[in-house]
Amino acid sequence: MKRYVSLLLALSMMLALAACGSNSTGATDTESSSSATTATETAASSGEPQYGGSVTLYYPKFYNYFDPAMSNEYQYSFWYETLWVIDWQLNDSDTYSFDAGAVPAEYLQGQLATDDYTFDETAGTLTVTLRDDVKFQDGEPYNGRALVASDVVWSYSRLLGINGETKISVDNYDWTSTLDMIKNVEATDDHTVVFTFNDGMANTVSLAALMNAKVNIAGPEWDSCPQTWEYAKGTGPYVLTNYVTDNSMTLTKNENYYDYDERYPENKLPYIDTINLVYIADSANILAQAMSGSLDWFGENGKNVLTYDQLEQLDAKSTGTTYEYMSSSPAAIALKVTQEPFNDIRVRQAMQYAIDLSAMNQYMGVDGDVVIPGLWSPTLSWSTVGSWSDDLTSQYTYDPDKAKELLTEAGYPDGFTFELELDPTANLELYQMAASYLQAVGITVDITVAPEMMEAVSHSQDYTDVRQSAGYGGGFSSYSLALMMTGDSAMPNAYGHEDTEYLAQLHAVNDATSAEEQVAAAQLIDQEFPAKHWAILIDGMQPTYDFVSNRIGGYNGEKVYYDQNMRTIWSRLWVQSGS
Repeated sequence: MKRYVSLLLALSMMLALAACGSNSTGATDTESSSSATTATETAASSGEPQYGGSVTLYYPKFYNYFDPAMSNEYQYSFWYETLWVIDWQLNDSDTYSFDAGAVPAEYLQGQLATDDYTFDETAGTLTVTLRDDVKFQDGEPYNGRALVASDVVWSYSRLLGINGETKISVDNYDWTSTLDMIKNVEATDDHTVVFTFNDGMANTVSLAALMNAKVNIAGPEWDSCPQTWEYAKGTGPYVLTNYVTDNSMTLTKNENYYDYDERYPENKLPYIDTINLVYIADSANILAQAMSGSLDWFGENGKNVLTYDQLEQLDAKSTGTTYEYMSSSPAAIALKVTQEPFNDIRVRQAMQYAIDLSAMNQYMGVDGDVVIPGLWSPTLSWSTVGSWSDDLTSQYTYDPDKAKELLTEAGYPDGFTFELELDPTANLELYQMAASYLQAVGITVDITVAPEMMEAVSHSQDYTDVRQSAGYGGGFSSYSLALMMTGDSAMPNAYGHEDTEYLAQLHAVNDATSAEEQVAAAQLIDQEFPAKHWAILIDGMQPTYDFVSNRIGGYNGEKVYYDQNMRTIWSRLWVQSGS
């Protein structure tokens, strides 16, 4: 059944172990936005909450990162928690789902923090009160001690290199950029933390950005321990009890977890005893396990793990519910517009005219009109998707004769040849189909696939490299990604050159001092982005899918975003009686 919603040396080892204490856990040697989304139909949460049971969830890729400084996209870390989370209001289908971008502070709620905070724009401070009932998980390195404000200070300070802490980076994630509003953070007592903002950044936009940043809170004992999965502990609802590299994680219920279910205030969380996160390499196996009932959830933020035909097979089996959401990042060819012939907008327009987006959509199993994305995500309140002028809309129609006319005007009557390098995750068949359309107007595309993702990224960021890249056609809700789209010199990306006027408008979004000012600035540049043709769409915005088995109770169709709410949702779901 389908439902629809709109829309992260032996001696030194011995010393480190000693520093952690003598009470070993006995770990084995096994290797291991504002809301614009409304549910048009929600699944009924049949039955009362149940404790116990085990579930298996698909996870797209595991990383050998256990340090709390890991990127906020690797949220397999159910054992860590943050100060704030989005108020998903799981019993209110009108307000539960947000895009994975900046969310206004009023839509956030305390997790480790209470909702008792004071933001002083004049003083440039945010004073946060912590809950007084939170304890770390049992076992090394924290042995169940209470969470205190100095843990928060340590967690933020090591990301920024302040308060005497050495700046740490995991997977080169740029926390300094994410937390650029923070000048200092200090503890005034065991349960009070004061953030001081940098000059000129104490405004509601920076406040929301700070509260949205998913900084995992841990404690300084971590620095004295072997930084392996066995010692990855936090305050979260689940304890990591086993890890098989690149394959699976076993997460076991934290019996001393402090939080309660807002829908059933007497019920202590979590409900489920064991959550198994597993990586399944091919879609046929994902389909088979979902149809057999051995896989309880799959989905991936912004991507699909099954083909359209496979989803139809799964729906026919009726072992669960498939939820459909609108994607915000259609596939595209990213052009380095400092290079010829791509520095001529007529060439870029011709390439777009040459591609039949409707046919490409049908190839992807999607019927209906092509939706042109702006710069910002269509699930954000400032999106203007659907309001483009007739002239701009016409530039995204299929017109090979117009493409040839523009190529002739630009001095390429016989077309040209260029190289396109795809990253390993790109849909090769989709790009080959686009290449066939370009070939029909005289443009030859030589496609190669990079052996590794980082190699493709490196080539895309090198403006002297003649290879063009797979990319996105818009729909970025991240300000830093938006800067990369426009080719900001500080954040180079495949999209090319600095458009001074456009960059100034883009910076105005970040420099806004109120949400209203930010929305107005974003609407302005959102209107202009598709007209630049920095990226050539090869399909329109595609729906993405999440599957939830019939065994799961308490679920109302909330979209799972890894860096926002995966831990929050799964700590509140249960296994149905008799499953």
